Amino acid sequence: MRIAILLVSLAFVACGGSSSNGPTEAAINLTSSGLSSAAVTIPSGGRVHFFNKDTVAHQIASSCSDLVTPTLSPGGDSLRPQMTGPQACTVSDALNPNASSFQGTVTVGSPGMGGGGSGY
Repeated sequence: MRIAILLVSLAFVACGGSSSNGPTEAAINLTSSGLSSAAVTIPSGGRVHFFNKDTVAHQIASSCSDLVTPTLSPGGDSLRPQMTGPQACTVSDALNPNASSFQGTVTVGSPGMGGGGSGY
């Protein structure tokens, strides 16, 4: 009987009974040609990290206040807080508002929907 209980306990741990991987992080690079990804999806509780890989400053504007960044100097970055979903957020460069290559979306999934890359 003890062996059966131990095996069931080990099976639960192996299946990852909770989101022990923690929140995921999506990286978006700002380059001279625009955003590295125009469409990003993260799970609820995930974060977005912007990296300025360009030689000029950029500033992210968004329909979701959690994604708005200060001005990012060349080489600068900004890790945004954990976001809860579901929600869809537009992002653009406030310093280049008409540049379509600096426009995109961040989609945040519903709570409890996973998305941590566990493969289940």
